[in-house]
Amino acid sequence: MVRIWLGDHLIAEYVAEPDRASRYQRIMTPKFTGLRITVDNAATAGAVSELPSSEQLWRLTVQ
Repeated sequence: MVRIWLGDHLIAEYVAEPDRASRYQRIMTPKFTGLRITVDNAATAGAVSELPSSEQLWRLTVQ
């Protein structure tokens, strides 16, 4: 899993096999100069991308 961060805000996420994720990181690094790009195991990183319950729109869409 490759993630591109603007400060603490996740602005892009790409999930693929390790070879493709590595290639994506190499391509995106020059395009997003100055932003933090992380590479994580998708199985362990999944919980991090969920919105905190206070930011979920669920309660606004279900009545």
